Amino acid sequence: MFDVYRFNNLRTDEHKVLDRRSYLWAALGGPVYVLLKGFAAAALVMLLVSPLVAVGAVGALVIAVGLFDSEMINMLAAFAIFLVALVAHGVIAIELVRRSYIRGGWREGY
Repeated sequence: MFDVYRFNNLRTDEHKVLDRRSYLWAALGGPVYVLLKGFAAAALVMLLVSPLVAVGAVGALVIAVGLFDSEMINMLAAFAIFLVALVAHGVIAIELVRRSYIRGGWREGY
């Protein structure tokens, strides 16, 4: 799930790595993380995706609270939904950065 991506730029002989730590920063930073990687267009896309992830998490939380009467289950559901939303946010941001590197001429996997 948290794949490590390696990229090489053949023109400048640079290399970049998106590792597990990148997923954490992408999950927390979202559009800012993508922008700091140098991809403004992808950051705009992420700026649109971030609220969708949040709305999905809130919707899931409303459904979970409506389904369960137990406070303990509701608290666990809230924590699980938050965690899943955070992971989804990071995975989407990393995928946008990965695709942007490839579109920018970087070679993946070397």
